[in-house]
Amino acid sequence: MKSLILTLTLIGLLVGCTKETPIDPTGPTLPVDTATHIIELGKGSALRNGMPWNAAYSAHYYSNDRSRLFLFAKFKENGFDHSFSIDDISLYKNLQSIERPTLWNGNNGITEASYFVVLDEDQLFNSYKVDSTRTNQFIEILRYDSVEHIVEGRFQTFLEGPNSWSFLPDSMAITEGKFHL
Repeated sequence: MKSLILTLTLIGLLVGCTKETPIDPTGPTLPVDTATHIIELGKGSALRNGMPWNAAYSAHYYSNDRSRLFLFAKFKENGFDHSFSIDDISLYKNLQSIERPTLWNGNNGITEASYFVVLDEDQLFNSYKVDSTRTNQFIEILRYDSVEHIVEGRFQTFLEGPNSWSFLPDSMAITEGKFHL
């Protein structure tokens, strides 16, 4: 009787376990009406694994190349710092594909994305890199004002990473991303 109860309890626990998978948009992305702004100035937003993710966004030029920038988003969640970046974005190309970071991802002309989960600003818990099997990963510069230094655009990327922590997913879908900085 004891083993039957133990077996049924174990089966009940295992049935409740599921693996998170990123939501994959099935239809094509609709074109953006560029006559109006897609989001308020100074803001950025995205869906992270299908849920709204309202991180603090910023965009910065590279010190040695003012024609390229990197987009950075930071968010504190459950005591951990989550940071997402898209690096090496050309301001003069509209649609750019996002690739997996190289070992040295400096200002190399290749648009790359990464996501990090850090504790106490110095202990790396997990890192996610671009899922190179996916092709629908992009950043699009919709508007750039070189006088006012304002950039507006949208992005989407899918990330994967080795996960040794049960409370973190092993993949991230960052979709419907918008910024106006």
